[in-house]
Amino acid sequence: MYQGNWKCSGCGGTITELPFQPRGEAGLTCRDCFMKNKGSSGSGGGGNRAPEPEPDEFVGGAEAPSIPEDAGLASEAPPAGEFAGATPATPGERTRVEGKWTCATCGGDITSLPFTPRDSSNLKCIDCFKASKA
Repeated sequence: MYQGNWKCSGCGGTITELPFQPRGEAGLTCRDCFMKNKGSSGSGGGGNRAPEPEPDEFVGGAEAPSIPEDAGLASEAPPAGEFAGATPATPGERTRVEGKWTCATCGGDITSLPFTPRDSSNLKCIDCFKASKA
């Protein structure tokens, strides 16, 4: 559990403990607000409502918003500098983050990871990671 001092976006109450580390305060709810929303959304217990169908057109017959000329495609690589420290991946390969970390098990150097670590206290080199999974 993560300890902190956050504010519920539903009732404004204080949240001091969460089962995950939030990226920001937007959208956080206390246990009471979460349970109220869960019960009324139809996705949890009690609701037997069918999901609302997606509209075929925009409300009021409005036209769809235009896409800017400089908008990229989802399959294009992000602009340089967007993800500092990450090396671009080739197709079928994960993006790697370069850095200097120490393995928590053997003390060896780690220079590349397939993710950006939030905390470096429990990082393992590939050999120690594989050994811990065996």
